Amino acid sequence: MPERRSSAGRPTVLLAALLAACALFAAPLSAATVITTPTMHLGFGPSGALESAVACYPACQAQGARIGQFGDEAVVDIAAQGRDPTRGRWRLSRSESATHLELSFDDGQGSSVRWRIPRSGYRLEVELEGLGGLRVSSGLSFRPRDAAGFGDWLETTRYVTNVAGGPEQIGLEEPVERVFRAVSWTGYRNRFWTLLVQPPGVTDAELLTGEGQRDARIDFQLAQPGPWSIYLGPVEPRALADADPALSGLLYASLWFWLRWICFSLFYLLGAIHTLLPSWGLSIMALSVVVGVLMLPLSRIADRLQQQVNETEARLAPELQRIKKNCRGEEQAAKILALYKTERVHPLYSLKSMAGVAVVIPVFIGAFDMLAENIQLLNVGFLWIADLSRTDALFQLPFRLPFFGDEFNLLPVLMTALSFLASVLHKPPALDAASRHRQVRNMLLLAMVFFVLFYTFPAGMVLYWTTNNLISVIKGLWARR
Repeated sequence: MPERRSSAGRPTVLLAALLAACALFAAPLSAATVITTPTMHLGFGPSGALESAVACYPACQAQGARIGQFGDEAVVDIAAQGRDPTRGRWRLSRSESATHLELSFDDGQGSSVRWRIPRSGYRLEVELEGLGGLRVSSGLSFRPRDAAGFGDWLETTRYVTNVAGGPEQIGLEEPVERVFRAVSWTGYRNRFWTLLVQPPGVTDAELLTGEGQRDARIDFQLAQPGPWSIYLGPVEPRALADADPALSGLLYASLWFWLRWICFSLFYLLGAIHTLLPSWGLSIMALSVVVGVLMLPLSRIADRLQQQVNETEARLAPELQRIKKNCRGEEQAAKILALYKTERVHPLYSLKSMAGVAVVIPVFIGAFDMLAENIQLLNVGFLWIADLSRTDALFQLPFRLPFFGDEFNLLPVLMTALSFLASVLHKPPALDAASRHRQVRNMLLLAMVFFVLFYTFPAGMVLYWTTNNLISVIKGLWARR
């Protein structure tokens, strides 16, 4: 009898094991389904919604990986057609290929959600059947980091619409709701991370905006059949281009096209320098030196034009002082114009000195934007600086200053001190004492403006300009020698 019970029980045990395996594979889900790839960590709800998403750059297991978390509840939610998609007996099936993992959620009543997740990269695809569209949202973890002063400009979340056609960027707190036609990649971004959706066709989308709005939300209506593409990853040129070359329009989107070229050129130049230098901080300093060398021919032209202006000012100064002392009103203006005519000087001759500014400003803007959006600097330290993407924060102040915050930042102080020193060393021989004093005074005032502007900016950007000022001091010392 005991042997017969044992032999008769084997099919029952096998059947129970088979049913258990089927239950694990196809039964309704009671907890999130987690998928991990080298670049992403994704959590899916029972009905196929993407409930949590973390992206890593360049990879989650890489040393010094940059981590971006997109949401806490529903990063990509599924809209229903007249019913609640979270109700019902949803079942999950999985499949794999050499390049993708596939999840298929099916409720058995004609509705399904099918995800294709790449084994590498950041571009997902989702296909809906019997459902109405998508809602993408950011959450608490995606909100901007705290920043003081002008640094707060950089730390913002904003919408980006129709990236491939020349994106529009929209603040979350704009006072009215926006409904528009989504024809290409549309989503939201912060300084280093973005979530973008490419509908299978032209569709209506609605942005949630308004005073006090801190999290992004976009509702995409039902589009034509086909897969929706979703980019969920870093704002980084190579990663964006691998997902879709059209996504390069997201980078430096607020600049004119020729300024964007400068940004891209400086980005790749910085990357090339970093292959030779192990430190990103040293690479930024080297970039400032290399840019100075590359701009040397233009700088010499600008210096020559400035020298001509100085010589003209020195030649006209005595007579101009006499006219201004002895004449007033229309008589003074007439005599000054007559002097210019006699000396064959154009009344706007001093604008020649703007050539130097015209050379420096575009490159400065390019370096500013490139370093502001460069994810390579996120959480990277240098000397006493804990994070090159934030202020250098040498120590915490026991109080908070309006605009300047509650951290003492050493780099802007060094930058301004070097600027003061360069101004003192700047002594053009063509100028008399009064003109030289006036020019130095203007340079010192400009240095103070830069101090206020840069004090709350990220350390990587300040380090670049500090190095530039150090080069000016060295040039001034060399000129005096």
